[in-house]
Amino acid sequence: MSDMSLAFMGYPMLRQAEVFLSVPALERWRMEHTLAFSQECCVCLRAAQRFLPVHAAPGWMSLFRRKQLLAGVPHCEEHGRQDEARLLVQVNPWSEWVCQIALIGMNEAFLLKTRELNQAGDMAPPWKAFPGYEPMSSGWRQGNGEYWFAHVWSPFWQRLSPEERQQYNQRWAAPPDWHSRLMDLP
Repeated sequence: MSDMSLAFMGYPMLRQAEVFLSVPALERWRMEHTLAFSQECCVCLRAAQRFLPVHAAPGWMSLFRRKQLLAGVPHCEEHGRQDEARLLVQVNPWSEWVCQIALIGMNEAFLLKTRELNQAGDMAPPWKAFPGYEPMSSGWRQGNGEYWFAHVWSPFWQRLSPEERQQYNQRWAAPPDWHSRLMDLP
């Protein structure tokens, strides 16, 4: 995302970052409902002193129950005076191996660092991310498959050297049709 501002929606102070969890971050998410954060306040980047949760808005059937979406968002003393984090979170599991999290906050540097920390490491391979799609499926040219392949998988794959690509395919036991398709990508 080149422009993270939500000014076009009438919120000039807010920024949004889209995070697709890498495999290590996805494992942490499944176990703890946490993300990797720098130890700086999500508002002002001062040293964190409090770690606050983010809750989903209660539905009309559960008036007093609040589901915790995320734990441990860092805040300084000044910005951590409430019991709720100053970060909005939307969690979108696209498949067993693909989880997109939208973070909305006021500090672009914090959001970018959070994205970087949670997209480090292996991304799930396409045959795991979208198991119903064959290498030449139209799913890679429309909808979530196309978006994920273009914005998550391709940048990850392009950062790998030819040797790292071979190792990745071995580590993830690439099916033959996927192995040849991936090795043909630039």
